[in-house]
Amino acid sequence: MKWLIWLMVPLWLGAKTLTLSQLLTLKTVKNVALSYPNRRGETFEKTAMAICMTETGCGKSHFGDKHLLRKGIKKASYGIMQVRLQTARFVGKAYRLPEVMLRSDVDLIDKLMNDNAFNAKIAVLYLVWLSDHSRSYFEMVSRYNGGRSNHPYYNRVQRNMRFLSRFRL
Repeated sequence: MKWLIWLMVPLWLGAKTLTLSQLLTLKTVKNVALSYPNRRGETFEKTAMAICMTETGCGKSHFGDKHLLRKGIKKASYGIMQVRLQTARFVGKAYRLPEVMLRSDVDLIDKLMNDNAFNAKIAVLYLVWLSDHSRSYFEMVSRYNGGRSNHPYYNRVQRNMRFLSRFRL
C-alpha cells in the first residue's frame, strides 16, 4: 500500500500521472528488462520503460504505423513496445528463441499484440543486441526507432525517462 501513496504524489503536486493499467504495463517492462543484461552486465529497464511510454503511452495503444498496413501486415509495429515482425524474427534468430522461430507470421503478430511480457522480451532483447552493437547509448536508442542518429526520438525517450523518474517503479 505504501507504493500506492508514492505513486499518487504527482497527483497532489498537480503533475501528469499514470493510470493503474499504465503502471502495471511499466512494471512488466521493468521486470522483463531486469532479466536480460548486455555483455557488460548492464540492464536497460529505465530505457525500456521510457521507450514503452514513447511508443504507446505505456500501453494506451497496441498498434502503430497503421499507414504501413497498406503495404502489408509485416510492415506495421505491434504491442506495447511497437515491435515489427521483422525485428521479432531477427531477435528470434539472434537469440535462438523457439517461441519466435516456430510461429507463423500471423501467430507471432497475435502474440506481440496480446502478450505484453512477450512483446517486452523481444523489445528488450533487441535493445540488448543494439547496445552490444552500437557505439553509444544515443545510437542504441536511435536505432531502436530505425536510425543511427534520430535526435527527435532520442529526445522524446529522454524526456519520458525524466518523467518516469518521478515515480517509484
